[in-house]
Amino acid sequence: MLTMLTRICERLQSNAYVNEAAISHGIVTPILGMLGWDSADPDQLVPEYRVDNGFVDFALIGLNRTPAIFIEVKGRGKAADGDRQLFSYAFHHGVPLCVLTDGAVWNFYVPSGIGSYEDRRVYRLQLDERTPAECEEIFQRYLSRDRVRSGESFADAQRDHQTAIGRRQAAAVLPRAWAELIAERDDRILETLAEKVEALSGYRPNAGEAEAFLDALKPARPAAEPRATAPATVLPSPSAPAQATDRTVHYTLFDQAFESPNASRALVDILRALAARDPSRIGDLADAVRTSRMAHVGRSLAEINPRKPEIARAVEFSPGWMVGLNIDNRTKMMIVRAASDVWRLNMPRDLDITMPNG
Repeated sequence: MLTMLTRICERLQSNAYVNEAAISHGIVTPILGMLGWDSADPDQLVPEYRVDNGFVDFALIGLNRTPAIFIEVKGRGKAADGDRQLFSYAFHHGVPLCVLTDGAVWNFYVPSGIGSYEDRRVYRLQLDERTPAECEEIFQRYLSRDRVRSGESFADAQRDHQTAIGRRQAAAVLPRAWAELIAERDDRILETLAEKVEALSGYRPNAGEAEAFLDALKPARPAAEPRATAPATVLPSPSAPAQATDRTVHYTLFDQAFESPNASRALVDILRALAARDPSRIGDLADAVRTSRMAHVGRSLAEINPRKPEIARAVEFSPGWMVGLNIDNRTKMMIVRAASDVWRLNMPRDLDITMPNG
């Protein structure tokens, strides 16, 4: 596979693939063949797979002869196009992983994730900027036929998706964290700053000079109306997220306090914690929250919202199990209470939570 990937990269650099058909036949099909997919076997790989309102370029067939992965091919430089159409196909058919590629750039997505298309991207691989060995590792991780059939690919994709979410959240909090570190005047920061200045200049600033410098970095305090209570000592910079909003959910679970940015995140985190304690009860929860219109907890988007799977929005909280999030907070609280009953918790002793408008 390494030799083939090397040749593909050389051809990409010479613009040898002139259109989508050339990319499909010269890049996608050979790579899939090296990953164990027989393009001549319609029980494994189907080109131009028929969906209700069109076609998807490739469908990789998993167990039970159902599509496991959709791959959409675009012309060079258009790898960001077509994601809305691809996601619509994936939602409707309950496909857990989809790929959008222009031959050089391969975008791997978890359609059931939360947020924009960019938020649901698990990985972006650019063949001509990575070594063949690195490319092979990523292809094997997500597209190897053996791993797709065993479910390992999807489990890894879900874990990678959660990691990507965590990294984005960490990046968003960096300005706030820096503002608080400056305001706290941590002795370690002052010492590190003084040592660096001394290393660069040969002279060590005194403590007052270092503190004055950090004070100058503090974000400007915005004007505010008089308040009955004293204003907070530290305010985040305008670009930093607020410490709490009217959507923030505070709750305690087994005597531990938690804070979630919204009700959806709180619901997912609670179900993950309970499922980790006893996954055998998840089926009971699915039965408890199922209605005549929706399942709320299920194994696919089509199961969660049979009537309109294309608008279903869900997150996997345990391998193979998803919870639908396109619901109001009252319904989320209903699911939390049902989970409390299924896992035999005492509310509010074991689980104490209130959701906005819930």
